[in-house]
Amino acid sequence: MDRRGENLIRPLVLALGLHVILLSTFFAAVSPEAKTITPPPVLIIRATELTFAPSAAAKALAKVKKEEIDRLKREMQDKKRRDTELEKETARKKKQEELKKLEEQAKAQAKKKAELEVKKKAKLEAMRKVELEVKKKADAKRKAELVKAEDAKKKQAVEKKIKADALAREDDRKRKEQAVVREKKELKKRAEELAKKKQQLKKAEIIEEAFRKAHAEALVLEEMNKKEDAEVAILNALALEKAAANVLDAMTTRITRAWRRPLAFTGGLEVYLRMSLASNGELVDVRVLQTSGDVLFDRSAVTAVNRAAPFVEVRQFETATFEEKFRTLTVKFRPED
Repeated sequence: MDRRGENLIRPLVLALGLHVILLSTFFAAVSPEAKTITPPPVLIIRATELTFAPSAAAKALAKVKKEEIDRLKREMQDKKRRDTELEKETARKKKQEELKKLEEQAKAQAKKKAELEVKKKAKLEAMRKVELEVKKKADAKRKAELVKAEDAKKKQAVEKKIKADALAREDDRKRKEQAVVREKKELKKRAEELAKKKQQLKKAEIIEEAFRKAHAEALVLEEMNKKEDAEVAILNALALEKAAANVLDAMTTRITRAWRRPLAFTGGLEVYLRMSLASNGELVDVRVLQTSGDVLFDRSAVTAVNRAAPFVEVRQFETATFEEKFRTLTVKFRPED
């Protein structure tokens, strides 16, 4: 081999070595394990200046080398562009995930806030209902106390009036009896005077007539006394009826106070109860006479009666009055009354 051939082999070997290094660097850069793009190492080659003209093979090799380098540059540029796009896409997805996470957190906080607001409103509504119920019970209690005080005043006024009327009638009766006695004395005196003055007249007829008149006046007085006794009996009966009505109202009020509202009670119901009492006011029996249609409401009414017993108010009445009005009685229970 001549000197010229030796000079061509050395550049060819260097070119092949450079290609091998570039390809190795490229494959290392595009491999999945690569984290970053590492630029190819710079190979410093000391070239010796040749004085001979390049051959066709050298030109072809140089052209191939240049094309290979251009191709590698393009591939590296494409790889860099793809990596940049991949980084942008990753950042965009990460940002979307962060936004989605923030939205979910905001929704969760809004939901929690709404739930807290609902609970707060429910608590306030429950407190308002409790306050209204307490106020309603207090108003009902005050109203019942006022009614009771008014009934007591009326009862005292009626009793006072009855006593005053009885005293007035008693005084009137005594005055009438005294008038009758005086009238009888007067009649007797006149009869005696007539007997003395008219001795020639028939004493028997005059005296009989006088006694007949006195008897008639006595009958009139007796009729007036009977009428007064009847009036007293009527007034006593009215007072007794009033007292019985007051006692019944007091019993109904106590039953209403002892009543506990069922949970599903909507109002507008009434039930008739048949009660049996002992003379000391103890409850002997209570049962539903006419149902309201609501079993829970009927049961609550019966329970209220048992809770309100005994009814000591009935002890004030005599046996006959108790047997007539309170031994067995029917009560209409309606909480709204």
